[in-house]
Amino acid sequence: MLKDEIVIVIAGIAVVLIISLVVQQPSLPWQMKSEENGVIPTDIYYETPGTPGYVTQPPGQPTWVVSQLPVDDETPPYSPKESIQLKTRDTAETYRWYSGGSYYTWTIQIPASRYNYFAILPRDKPGPEDYVMSDRGRAELHLIIEDFISLAASRKLNENQRRDLIISFVQSLPNNHWGAVRDYDDYPKYPLQTLYDGGGDSQDTTILLASLLNLLNYQASLFETPRHYAVLLPLTEADKANNLVYVYQKDANTILKGNYLDEDNNIRDYYQNRPDVIKSSYVYIESNIPGYPIGTLPAQFRSVFVQSLYDVNYHPMRPIEGAAILNPIRTPDADLRFNARLIHYDQLYAYYQIYCTITSTGTGIARDLNVAMTARPAHRTDTSWIFSYPVPVPAIPEGETRFIEGTVQIPRNSVAEIECILSGPGITPKERVSETFSS
Repeated sequence: MLKDEIVIVIAGIAVVLIISLVVQQPSLPWQMKSEENGVIPTDIYYETPGTPGYVTQPPGQPTWVVSQLPVDDETPPYSPKESIQLKTRDTAETYRWYSGGSYYTWTIQIPASRYNYFAILPRDKPGPEDYVMSDRGRAELHLIIEDFISLAASRKLNENQRRDLIISFVQSLPNNHWGAVRDYDDYPKYPLQTLYDGGGDSQDTTILLASLLNLLNYQASLFETPRHYAVLLPLTEADKANNLVYVYQKDANTILKGNYLDEDNNIRDYYQNRPDVIKSSYVYIESNIPGYPIGTLPAQFRSVFVQSLYDVNYHPMRPIEGAAILNPIRTPDADLRFNARLIHYDQLYAYYQIYCTITSTGTGIARDLNVAMTARPAHRTDTSWIFSYPVPVPAIPEGETRFIEGTVQIPRNSVAEIECILSGPGITPKERVSETFSS
């Protein structure tokens, strides 16, 4: 009798264990078997996974791989300029120039790997001013500035003479374009790249000169016109008193000439009795043509920035056509792509692992980013369920990529979609939505 009771107890325990195994939800991630296709791969992806070509979706089963929908404003793949010649060996260049009554020389070492790195980088910044503040090559630029500080100290130059030394250096780079008609293209160079190339067009040398002056704590801006780029520095009373060429930014959309030509063809200050003009004005600095000190103009651009007071077409309040002042600031930004993959399902839920690829696309380090991962009914037609949680993103240096993951659960037999929203201080939120799929 006792033996029968023991058998009954053991049988009862076995039934309880079987029921508990059916009901309980296993821990994630899970390796799940399919009757038709065997084991579903659940390895961890370190890049945003694509849709495997070998997957055949069994009827009545949850969707295995979920892809992000295309983005309307997605940047097309970058193709480097055909004219760029990559280097096969390290080189060095020695530059010579004249400044303040003396001749100078300076040599730069050019590693082939660094040259080629800049040559094939995408031109993905919103504007040329963003290249001024880029972290790409900034460490080398700091070392270059230290060289110039030491060079100026050895010649006992004061602060203004040191500034002028750097202006003359950039103006005298041997491969500058020297102010042709519309002397810049749509390929802005990184500052260090312009040094490696021994110069460039006016946009390139303006980016370089503004970068070097900013590292010396000058508030250098870029001045863009349809024909030419130049550097601007805030106007001082001394600049104004010495009749240096400047522009006056009357408002955000109006840039006026600050000077005129008198009867002897000398440049004069138009706003002589307007001290209030100083705070909104900038002195002109040529970056691409040698021999022009701060506040002086190459002959081919004189008519753009100054005009004779006796010219019948002289209109001092007429804006400089097509002109813009571009102020370099650090503008971190980032972009997001994602895919998702089914890692487990039970009677109640399907579980999807989301793989996000986040790239720092702005200038400087993108910090304090966050991705909100959300699963919900497709087209938001149902509000009976939603699953959402935030995932923090580590700081991302400029141009680098980070990968994050998270898991969402979706009620079985739902038509769903996944949305990931990237947000952070100073960046425009990036919203990415998946294709609709079945759970």
